[in-house]
Parts: sequence; structure tokens; C-alpha cells
Amino acid sequence: MSEAVPIVLGAALVLTVWSSVLRTVMTPQGRSSRMALWTVRTVAIGMHAVARCLPARRRERVLEMCAPTAVFVMGAAWLIASFAGFGLIAFGVYGVSPHPEDITAVFLMRSPGAALAVFAWLSSALILVAFTVHVMRIIDAFSRRERFVLRLAGQAVRPPDAEAVLAESIRSGSRDHLDDMFAEWGAWLADVGATHVAYPALAFQRPAGELCWLKAAVIVMDAAALTEAVAPGWAPPNTRTVLDAGTRCLQRVAAQLGVHVHPALVSLQGREEQSFADTMRLAVKAGLPTDRDERGAEMVFQSLRRRYAPYSLGIAARIFYAIDNFEPPPDNGVGRAEKDTPMAC
Repeated sequence: MSEAVPIVLGAALVLTVWSSVLRTVMTPQGRSSRMALWTVRTVAIGMHAVARCLPARRRERVLEMCAPTAVFVMGAAWLIASFAGFGLIAFGVYGVSPHPEDITAVFLMRSPGAALAVFAWLSSALILVAFTVHVMRIIDAFSRRERFVLRLAGQAVRPPDAEAVLAESIRSGSRDHLDDMFAEWGAWLADVGATHVAYPALAFQRPAGELCWLKAAVIVMDAAALTEAVAPGWAPPNTRTVLDAGTRCLQRVAAQLGVHVHPALVSLQGREEQSFADTMRLAVKAGLPTDRDERGAEMVFQSLRRRYAPYSLGIAARIFYAIDNFEPPPDNGVGRAEKDTPMAC
């Protein structure tokens, strides 16, 4: 009976490792494995604690390593746990001493248990292959995210630039052109939401340029919300696509990161110094039709914006971004996570 205990424990550990590998790499299905999520959270908390003790110019360098460190820590944990499981099985089946030298001899095929050692090395090789696939998917998703953000950075760098982006699109093309642009943004937001939920480390990956993905999401959604608020009858079909995809994206990522946002009557994140009258005037001057008066349009704009902007700010605080001119005023209804001191975006 005593010999069966380590065998059962070892087999359970190996099965748990492979369950985590398959869930993380093969079947994310719109959610991440618990190991991937808790690994990145633990590493992020530890590296943020270290970063806060460093001079400002070195903090971002530390935080840049958060996502890659979390990914490789998870891979190392898979390998260590796998070997530990097979070591327990060797102890129970062959009576191998738990001494490190004896366990090592089993895996080097210098003692009884060569067949078990073959399975252990095969398991490790397959874990390395799965981990490589996982890393490649993360890199590919990051490239897709940043490609769009870097392109947008040529037009906008902060939320109030949304009306300038909208105005330029209206002046330079037709309604169909604006619809195509909204369709592209909607697809990007849907992709960001799916990949950042499936691969939590992506949320902590620092931006490649000065504009971060959170701010880019708010800019494009503000442009769509302004179009829907001012000219609902004229708004292209994909206007709602951008708003719906972006809202789901930010709310899902916030939920996975444990960000809780309380309802707010007004969403001013990033727009504290920009009046809606000026925003509407610029859009109308560029050629946006007016189906609503200023007061009605502002009410609709705020109704739409409350569904996504506070979540963006909450995520920024949780992943230690600081979005310039994106800080909430006191008691504006933003969740507790926003009270942290984030790093630069």
C-alpha cells in the first residue's frame, strides 16, 4: 500500500502537467489555463515590487521582462513538475531512493527503470514542442496587435485625437471608406480580446511604441461612439461592430485580470480637458451629418463610453501602465484597481 502512494501521486502530477499543457496550448477556447493566469499574475506582482524600488528610468526595463519571464517560468514549471512526477513513479515502482543522485541515475538510464526514463524524456520533449508553439502564437498575436497600434500612432496619441481621426477619414473618403475602416478596427479589437484572454501574458507585454493598445482601443471606439451619437442614421453598419467588439474585448480582459469597475454617470477618462461641444463641432465641420442636437448626442456618447473607457483605465492600472492624461478624477466610479501607481504607457 505504501508503494502505491508515490505511484498514484506521480501519475497524478504527470497528468496534471499535461492537462495544463493541453489546456494552455491546444484548447484555450476563449479562456486561459489557471496556471498561465496565476503564473503571469505572480510574476507581475513580484517584478512590479522590484520596479518600484528602482529609479524611474529603470522601472520600465524591469516591467518589459514581466511577460516573457512569466511565459518561461510556466514552461520551466511544466518540465520540473513532469520530472518530479516520473521520479515519484520510479520511487514507487523500482524502490529508488529519493536522493538526487539516485533519481538522476534513473533518468540517465544507469539503473533499473530505463523504460520509465524513456517515457520521461519523451514527455519532456513533447512539452518543449508544445511550449515552442505557445511562444510562437504569443509572438504572432503581439505582432498583430502592435502593427495596428503603430499605424494608428501616426494619426493619434491620446483619446481626444479620436475626432481628428474621424474627421480625416470623413474628408478623405466616402461613407463606405469609413465603414471599411470601422470593419478593420472591429476585427482588430475582436482579435485582441480573444488572444489576450487566451494568453494572459500578452496583456502585460509592453507596447512596441509610444502608443499602447489600451489607448488605441479607446481612440478607435471613441471615433465610432461619436459617429453613432451624432449621426445614427448615417453611421456605417460597422460602427456598432467596433463598439460591440471593443466593449467585449475590454470587459473580458478586465474580468480575467480581476479588475472591478463600478458604474459611473460620466466617463471622462482622457477627456477631462476636452468639451463635447468642441468635439462635435470638429466632426460636423469635417462633414459628419447631425441627426441629434448637442445635448442628445452627448448623452448617447456618454452612454456608450461608460461601457468601455473605465475598463481600459482599470486594466492599465492592473498591468502597471500609466496613461498620460488618462487618470481618473476622485470618486469617479472607477474600481479599486485604478488606485495603484502604474508605470508609463
